[in-house]
Amino acid sequence: MKSILIIIVAYFFIPCISIAAQPIDRQHDTSLLAREKKNSKTTRSQDSEESLDFSGTGRPGQQTAGESRGSCANTSDSLKALMPVSHSGKTVKGHPSFWVYFPYTSQQVSKVEFILQNEVREDIWRSPVELDSNPGYKNFSLPKTEPPLEIGQWYRWYVKVYCNSQVASSQYVQGWVNRVPLTSKLYLETQKDAQKSHLIYGSYGIWYDAIDKLLSLYQQNPCNLTLERDWQNLTKAKGVQLEQLPKVKASFEPVKPLTIN
Repeated sequence: MKSILIIIVAYFFIPCISIAAQPIDRQHDTSLLAREKKNSKTTRSQDSEESLDFSGTGRPGQQTAGESRGSCANTSDSLKALMPVSHSGKTVKGHPSFWVYFPYTSQQVSKVEFILQNEVREDIWRSPVELDSNPGYKNFSLPKTEPPLEIGQWYRWYVKVYCNSQVASSQYVQGWVNRVPLTSKLYLETQKDAQKSHLIYGSYGIWYDAIDKLLSLYQQNPCNLTLERDWQNLTKAKGVQLEQLPKVKASFEPVKPLTIN
């Protein structure tokens, strides 16, 4: 009788134990799969970061403005061009943007000028620009009304700051840009995922378009952790030494050419 009772009890309780154990096994498998996916994503992310390479043959340029010879106000930061240490980079755009960290308010300088020249130093564009009153990251570009940069050609660009009315008081940054063809593969990739186009341009070594897309997004979302990570990866990439840049804040109005009568 006792044996029969044990068998009956076992009959009812053993399936419950098995059923209860099954979710634990599935949970373990799910947890393991999640960890494998995470590790895979981390590996792909690290591979992507390591693939960023903006090194190249150096050209004469100036990434950071030196000591002013005029009366520019003293600031803790310097005028700084966002470009690789080679002072040069690529673009696929006919009217690319060039980013500069501008440490002054509009009241602290008398004039700011953007200049674009061909390789033999002939002016393609030269114009004073209008700034908002706040320091921060500013982008300068050739107006869309002007002919685009030619594919395969090198151009030199400057941003000059005049600390007072004397020409000798200017300080400046300067760099180079080379327009390269936009391949159908690159075009399709950027169209497929516009929010990550900065990563795509970066993977192709297209510096000016990568920094333009990323900084434009980041200024609109300065608290976005993904964009913060992408910013850190881009400014620390091979061939780039921009780790000490000031923090990115919300954007202001872009610079505009002055209308000269």
